[in-house]
Amino acid sequence: MTQPGNTDPATAQLIALETDIKEGRINEAIAKLKAFNAAYPTDVRVLLIDALIARARKDTRHELLALHRATTLAPRWARAFIEAAITLSREERYPEALTAIDTALELTPNDRLPLDVAIRTAGAAGNGEVALTHLRKAHSLWPDDPDIDRQLGAVLTHLLRHDEAYVHWRAYLARHPDDTAAQMYFGTTLIALRRHAEACVVFENMLLRNPGNKTIEFHLTIARGESPTSQPKEVVQGIFDNYASHFDTHLLSHLKYGVPRHIAEIVLMRHGDNRRLNILDLGCGTGLVGVHVGRVDGRMVGVDLSQKMLEQARKRNIYSELHCADLLDALNTFAPQSFDCIIAADVFVYVGELSAVIPACFGVLRPSGALIFSCESTNDGESDLVLRPSKRYAHSRASIEALCKKSGFASCTFKSIELRLDANVPIAGFIATAEKA
Repeated sequence: MTQPGNTDPATAQLIALETDIKEGRINEAIAKLKAFNAAYPTDVRVLLIDALIARARKDTRHELLALHRATTLAPRWARAFIEAAITLSREERYPEALTAIDTALELTPNDRLPLDVAIRTAGAAGNGEVALTHLRKAHSLWPDDPDIDRQLGAVLTHLLRHDEAYVHWRAYLARHPDDTAAQMYFGTTLIALRRHAEACVVFENMLLRNPGNKTIEFHLTIARGESPTSQPKEVVQGIFDNYASHFDTHLLSHLKYGVPRHIAEIVLMRHGDNRRLNILDLGCGTGLVGVHVGRVDGRMVGVDLSQKMLEQARKRNIYSELHCADLLDALNTFAPQSFDCIIAADVFVYVGELSAVIPACFGVLRPSGALIFSCESTNDGESDLVLRPSKRYAHSRASIEALCKKSGFASCTFKSIELRLDANVPIAGFIATAEKA
């Protein structure tokens, strides 16, 4: 707890107040803050303590107000801007958070705390390039810090800068050969660079130390030039846990993702003004389909592997139930003929093999119900199921139609759409509607 430019005898009291807050002694902190404010009525640092108390009490409005006053009254006090960035990021107000932490970095350019917060804020905002800039600076200041080193490599990998990532992970593993996460990143980078023989060695050695690990086995299968028919749920869960905070902004603004709207239009067209529906949203994510469908008079049930995605969906206050579970596990818990409609927007692209999922959907649908889902299209000459480098599966229409009919559906119709952009290239796909008699 510092004042711009100097310290004073009150600092010890403020540090003690912060300790009280961190250790949960909120009522004592409130009483001490009143006494401190009476003794030092012009000390702007009381505003920061006030904000920290409000944070502990989950009073976001008061917290932001106190921090705004602090940054206004002490425009060269980096700590106030750091705490403002933390709060704004937590509230997913990322542009404001990034502006606040940039101010803190201008005031204290070589301090660790604002750089750490800047890296976290950029990551939460899904701005990998900004995170990379901050990480490069942090790495130049603290080159021997393994945490910064690891984060820098991870961002290079996520930004698909494979050549740079290869150099980085090779050097990192020379210093930290037992870092399993780094080995995983290095192996996937080798696959991306089509250095499959080297990738096989990495994953084979990892598997010797971690026998039975499904994620390692999955990547080893790819490195061997084979196409696994499904992904371990840990892989999918990790993708979306990291994606949750900026999922909507990234997909809707940057990738032109229209699948939820298309699926909702089909649901609403089928049922018209009838809102007495029970709907199951498989892989509901942040609830984008639910937003387009709107409230129903029956059950709106969401299922997703990612707890962080479900936290975002819960904020929409649309779903009557949310379950963190594997799709097939969840389907097997519902009573037969429970739902009028099952929707799955951009979900089966991560599942792969659907021979168990689609029959399970048929079982929990009521007569005249429908399963409505999106798939990425295979190309002419490809097999019925293809795992793309994006770790998303493509399906052929013929295989989907055959599986739906084999599962008992009376019909299966298709609507061609562009699912989203990938590296600014439209990805072709379709929405299938399987009708139960």
